[in-house]
Amino acid sequence: MRRPTGYAMLVDPWARVQECDTFTCAHCQRIVFVKPGASASDCGGWCGQCAKPICGPCAGKGACTPFLKKLEQYERGRRAGLD
Repeated sequence: MRRPTGYAMLVDPWARVQECDTFTCAHCQRIVFVKPGASASDCGGWCGQCAKPICGPCAGKGACTPFLKKLEQYERGRRAGLD
């Protein structure tokens, strides 16, 4: 993956500090750890519809449902139930 969007530092008092690049899945908000030099398909995949990186389970679904769209659907359903 050429440009990961995040960075993680895992601190364990009984082991050495681990540092790695990360990205957040655009469909489910899962944090994905990126190995150095890995391609987007090795880390999960790339959604051609929303043009963002996605995790492996979301890549396997084959449908584009961005997280913000899911939130909007949830909020619409909540409002309809309160009326």
